Amino acid sequence: MIPRQTDQLFIEIKTLAPRERLRLVERVIHDLTDGGEAGTASGDPGTILGLFADEPELMDEINEAAMVARERDPLRVRDA
Repeated sequence: MIPRQTDQLFIEIKTLAPRERLRLVERVIHDLTDGGEAGTASGDPGTILGLFADEPELMDEINEAAMVARERDPLRVRDA
């Protein structure tokens, strides 16, 4: 359940111009990745890593699938 304050904040964010919303999102991302406490992202269920913190085998499978897809379907065509 999302706290009421979060819902109110989201409503206020939606009133911003798209460029300002993007700037805010980028600022939040930078704050979470650069300014957060060490180790909090991996244990926080609100992050991707935190969601799978108790599922190391699943993370290995996801990583393996991504690597196979990357080898099979390269993003760039290599010069011959």
